[in-house]
Amino acid sequence: MFRQLLPYLRLMTPWAWLLGLGIALQLMALASSIGLMALSGWFLSASALAGLSVATAHAFNYLLPSAGVRFFALSRTGTRYAERLVTHDATFRLLSKLRRHVYERLEPLSPAQLQRHGESELMTRMTADIDALDGLYLRVLAPSIVALLGIVVCGVVIGVFAPAIGMFAALALLISGLLGPWLAWRAGWAHSDAWQQDNTRLRARLLERLNGLSELMIYNRWQGEVDHLIKGEHARDQHEYRLARQWGSSQLLSQTLLGLTLTGVLGMASWAVTQHGMNATLVALMGLAVMGAFEAIALLPQAWQHLGRIQRAAARLDDVRSRVPETDFPDKSEQQTPEGARLCLERLSVRLDGSVAALTSLSLDVEEGEHLLILGPSGSGKTTLFNSLVRFVSPDEGAITLGGAPLNRLDEATLRAQFSVAQQETHLFTASYRDNLTMGRAIEEDEIMAVLKALGLDGWLAHQPDGLAGFPDERGSSLSGGQLRRFGIARALLRQAPIVLLDEPTEGLDEATEQRVWDTIRKRCQGRTLIVITHRLTQIEQFDRIAMLDEGSLVEHDTPERLLADPDSRLATLYQRIDPELAGLMRPA
Repeated sequence: MFRQLLPYLRLMTPWAWLLGLGIALQLMALASSIGLMALSGWFLSASALAGLSVATAHAFNYLLPSAGVRFFALSRTGTRYAERLVTHDATFRLLSKLRRHVYERLEPLSPAQLQRHGESELMTRMTADIDALDGLYLRVLAPSIVALLGIVVCGVVIGVFAPAIGMFAALALLISGLLGPWLAWRAGWAHSDAWQQDNTRLRARLLERLNGLSELMIYNRWQGEVDHLIKGEHARDQHEYRLARQWGSSQLLSQTLLGLTLTGVLGMASWAVTQHGMNATLVALMGLAVMGAFEAIALLPQAWQHLGRIQRAAARLDDVRSRVPETDFPDKSEQQTPEGARLCLERLSVRLDGSVAALTSLSLDVEEGEHLLILGPSGSGKTTLFNSLVRFVSPDEGAITLGGAPLNRLDEATLRAQFSVAQQETHLFTASYRDNLTMGRAIEEDEIMAVLKALGLDGWLAHQPDGLAGFPDERGSSLSGGQLRRFGIARALLRQAPIVLLDEPTEGLDEATEQRVWDTIRKRCQGRTLIVITHRLTQIEQFDRIAMLDEGSLVEHDTPERLLADPDSRLATLYQRIDPELAGLMRPA
């Protein structure tokens, strides 16, 4: 049941000394509290008895116990303050390491693997689930250890004066410290676990719906989503309500056990006074010592009641941690270096999720410096081919070689250096426009401005208050869809990689802007391999070859002139349907 917590307990090892110091300070604070209450009880009782006569009053030494009371009061305050500093510092260190640990497990995963979780789900796991684990040390582990040691301290304090009473007090407190948390855990685990599941689902759904707020508003579905979220919140709060009722029941049980323990201790102490001549002033000392020790025990049921949340969060994070990257890169001994930029795809087959065939036995060669246009309808496998080239997905069969070296024998740095990529959706990071364009590379500002001007983005940049030093709004909302697409193309063209991959580079652009973008792409890709994926029949005559995909298979590939000259080719048929006159003009005489 607790095995999913073991990996996170092991993460505490580097700061074991700090965690131990926090527990020691908590124990010192508890011991000071027990000492303060016990000594105060004895002092009040002794003072009352000393005041029965003038002689005993003058003989009573009140300075020493007064000093003891002040010492325990100051030490309790000081150790509690120090304990808060140390335990919270240790917790923040653990959370920091845990976030890094989870991120390091997420980073090697391919985009295809990450998309199975979804952006909102991953964000929830990185925030809410990790935050839930801060209670493992701070609210469960440390208080439980301190309570156990506090029972021993209480037993020793009482046992110094009456060993039998000390043993009884320690045993009764131990039963209370075990029974209460165990019952709270058993009764509250299901509701606590369900609360964590409902809460994470609500957070993930809310984040996802907020990302699509404009679409929901346009289609008048936002109120329905609000109602659904409120309904889910009520279901979650029902678990919270049941946990609160169980907490009240656990408080009743705790106070009952305290009453029984206190009654037993006071009864035994009174019997010892009357039958064995024990000093009567020790009765209050023993009773208040029990109450001081019970201060640590009383908080345990609620902490253990919420252990289900911690276990559920750990299980969800463990699901991420246990993911094995689908794409692995070779060790240094197995790495190869490409010679040139010739791409060869041999009988490439890719099945998504192990069952859906996205590419089937596809073979294609792309010569170095060649400009290739890949055409096909939606679902034809164009994007899967794109992702295979950059190793976002791994082929189930076949192989891809680059410059004679198998793609899966290139280390990641070498592989990424070969490709410059512009995907359909351009992501802008929380960084300046310059940093978003250069992606950490040193590029002269004149070159950046030349590319932006060629793509028609210089006018947009002129309206930015800080120019390239300015920051975009979230998700690039300060740019229109066409501007954002051209921004992504500019980023790709500024990278001096031998192969340029562009996915639907002119989608959504007007005719004049589209022509301007194509002219810029051709100019900046002279001498470089260019592979463009699209479903638009524009500018095809500017490419060296055209490859047609359909249902994951390569239907035909040749020069645009030969394909258009062949009346049976797929390309000629498509052109004939769109514009018969244009198709006739484009066929060679």
